[in-house]
This record gives sequence, C-alpha cells and structure tokens, in this order.
Amino acid sequence: MTSAATADLLHHLVTGTHAEGITALAVQAAIHHDTRVLLLADHGADFIDDTWQLPGATVLPGQTLTDALHPVAAAIGMSIDEVTGYLGHHDHTGTETTRTFCFTVTVTDPDAICRSAIRGHHWACLDDLPRPLSPAARWLAEPAATTPAAKEPPLSGPLRTWASGIYPDEAGVELLIDHAALLHRSDFTDRFVVPRASNAGDQTTASLDWSAAITALDAGDLPCSRSEERVLRLAASLGNGLPVNLRDATTGLDAHNAALLSRAILHAAGHRPVSQTH
Repeated sequence: MTSAATADLLHHLVTGTHAEGITALAVQAAIHHDTRVLLLADHGADFIDDTWQLPGATVLPGQTLTDALHPVAAAIGMSIDEVTGYLGHHDHTGTETTRTFCFTVTVTDPDAICRSAIRGHHWACLDDLPRPLSPAARWLAEPAATTPAAKEPPLSGPLRTWASGIYPDEAGVELLIDHAALLHRSDFTDRFVVPRASNAGDQTTASLDWSAAITALDAGDLPCSRSEERVLRLAASLGNGLPVNLRDATTGLDAHNAALLSRAILHAAGHRPVSQTH
C-alpha cells in the first residue's frame, strides 16, 4: 500500500517519530521504472552472498525527508523527477534506534546508473524480486505501509481547558498542540507548563508561561529547531501578545506550518474553529 507523500504526512512522520523518542532518521528510495524497481548489491563477506537493498541515506540536520532523497539518487548518478508516494518505515536498533522511511520515486534518466556502473545493481520486476532481500526491501514483496500515528501531547486537554473562551489564547495553545513538537519535549513542558487548580471537579488545567519561554529562547537557553522557534514565537504572540517579527517568523515556514498559522489567526479573529479535529 502506498500513501501520497503530502506535506501533512511528512510532518506527522517526523513529529510522530520524535514523540516516540527516536531522533535518528534515514530515507530509502524505491526507484521505479515501468514495472521494475532498482535494487543495489550489498556485498557480503569476501564479496560473496550479495544482499539486494534499496538506495538510502541518513537525513541530515535541516533536511526534510524528501530533501534527503535527492542526494540518495545523485550518489548513483540519477536525478529525481517526482516523489510519488510513501511505502512505510522500519526501525534499526544499534547504539541508537534509527527509523528509515521509504518513498517511491521516479527519475529523469533511469539508464544513468547503467552508464556509470557505480555499483552492482539490478532492475527487478516487482513480481519476481531477487533473493535475498535486505529487511528494509522486503516490503516491496509484501507491502505494509505504516505511518506513525500523530499523537497529541498529554497536556493538550489541560491547556485547552485553561485557554477556553478567549479566542487568541485558544489559537496560541492550539498552534503549539498541532505543531506536535515542543509539547512532546519534557525540557519544555517541565519548565514552561504550569499545573493549575481547577474549579470544576474532575477537570485538570495547565497554563503556559509564554514570557518565560520566549525569554529562555532569546537567551539561548531553550534549544529549538528553526521550525520550533518560529512556531513558539507566533504562538506566544497570539497567546500573550508578545511582540514578534512576522518577516522573520513566517519566512521559511513549510506549507503544513503555514496552514496551521493561518487557521490559528482565523480562530483568533473569531471566524472558525482553530483545529479541524476539535
């Protein structure tokens, strides 16, 4: 089963994986041409007993999953034409767990690898794959696409209860929840999310100390990716009126996060619910 490699899917693949505590990411490319897929030979001891595998590489800091596919193709003399879908993932456990995501792609010149002869390779028919396949390539024979579920942070409910009734507060909180990053980090929640007593019997609430979070960010005391930093500044501006430079904060937002911000702004203005799922 292949899923479309949408911006939302890519976002949830990464944030869902990070929420599980897995930070080492890699990608593999199932390069299709007609009814065949490209496999590379992984030599065994003394170059005996080759195992067939898909081309792949580690995802480097600052790269998206699909960004990382392009060097994979370039390393074997190819250029990606289109990322056509997402197949699934597998985990490899060594000194740390690495999650590898596999995408189906097409390339502009399928014969380039044959001319360069960089590595042993085989264009394999999907209904007659060579053996042995590496564990990471076995889903070509028995596809089993699995997408890490997008898990809401445990503090979502208490924070929503705290912000309820004030549109800008709701918008700021929901932007952090939907971004699915900082609220999964204990180094953020332990410092900047404050449990609150509730007047309602069985309702728990928690507030965000927006000012302290931005102060730590400005002081370099809160390590963040560029995406986390931008979203935190925007959410704090909505939730607590803290100044934000929109030119800096919005430049570089991907389509997914830009859509989250647009929805939050509309909700702050009272036009529609901030989240499509609530």
